[in-house]
Amino acid sequence: MKDINDIHLFSLLENIPYENISKILRLEMDPEKRPRDSQTLLADHRDFHFGGTCFSLVNLVVQSLSVEGLRAYPVKADIHRRTFPHFFAIVEENDKKYLIDPGYLINTPIEIKEDGLTIQKNGAIDFVVKHIDKGQHQLQTITKGQHKTRYTFHIEPLSDNEFQESWIESFNYMNAIVASRFVDEKFIYINGNYVQIRSKGNIEKYDQEEKALEYLNTYFELDENIVHTANELLKKYLKK
Repeated sequence: MKDINDIHLFSLLENIPYENISKILRLEMDPEKRPRDSQTLLADHRDFHFGGTCFSLVNLVVQSLSVEGLRAYPVKADIHRRTFPHFFAIVEENDKKYLIDPGYLINTPIEIKEDGLTIQKNGAIDFVVKHIDKGQHQLQTITKGQHKTRYTFHIEPLSDNEFQESWIESFNYMNAIVASRFVDEKFIYINGNYVQIRSKGNIEKYDQEEKALEYLNTYFELDENIVHTANELLKKYLKK
């Protein structure tokens, strides 16, 4: 069997951004029809440069790896705050388990060790998967030597129904356009009008609508008219 890192999906994922504009644009649909299947996500990426959020990207991972004959499933993370939960994927191969989390731009597998830690280096931000206690693990990020806990988790697969129900519910929790990706070892993050560009030795921050539009176009190839449509839909459907 080929090495897990040689599976084509992971090189594909590295070019697919995290963004919720493609999700916002589906707010006009019936709730049951809003989730995008893997084929639609890939077609949208090809035609409109869209990516996805944790649900659609995790679904792509699970479906694609299942075709490869691997066991993969979604898992819910405890993000330690009272917002909507985060979801990622775990894949099993040769008695090992790996974390894949496109929502945090972890697009290649990180091994989950039963007693220890694994580090994945990504230039501006490094990731650590660390065993804590009694089957509990933690995802941390490292920036400029500083560790920050992002979430904890137990390896407990979600059923298809649980995942689908949470996916549908998640459409009610969007309140701004969010997009992120790595480009040439730079981390690009946009949330509403806030823009952050982080590289190994530098960080730029802006809070300007013009900058957000500029960088959504420059780094995500998203058309200004599509961004405007998404913002108008957010105003219409924003959860009170």
